[in-house]
Amino acid sequence: MTSETAAPVGPFYDALHANYIVTLGDKLDSPTSYEGAVTEHLRVSGVYWSLAALALLRNEGEVDDLMGLTKPIQAVTEGTEENKIRSAIVDWVFQCYDARVGGFGGNCSG
Repeated sequence: MTSETAAPVGPFYDALHANYIVTLGDKLDSPTSYEGAVTEHLRVSGVYWSLAALALLRNEGEVDDLMGLTKPIQAVTEGTEENKIRSAIVDWVFQCYDARVGGFGGNCSG
């Protein structure tokens, strides 16, 4: 029986990892980003795993700040165009609700 020794592990540069994740998000959000356009279908998974990694590297408060969850919600004035759009989106989402299964279905044409 031989004993295997693990290779020495170098230092972990968490600040560099966090900076890379933040700057990659800014780059992909750019309206002129080719990479952002062709990889958009991968972004939901990438956002989840990136935020999970940041939550492990940093505290949850910093992640909440990054996502904008700590900013106050601005009130939308009733009757404005923004309110009409928001109401239409909420109505569409609720049309997709399937009470039989207790969840939301896709391809709702409401």
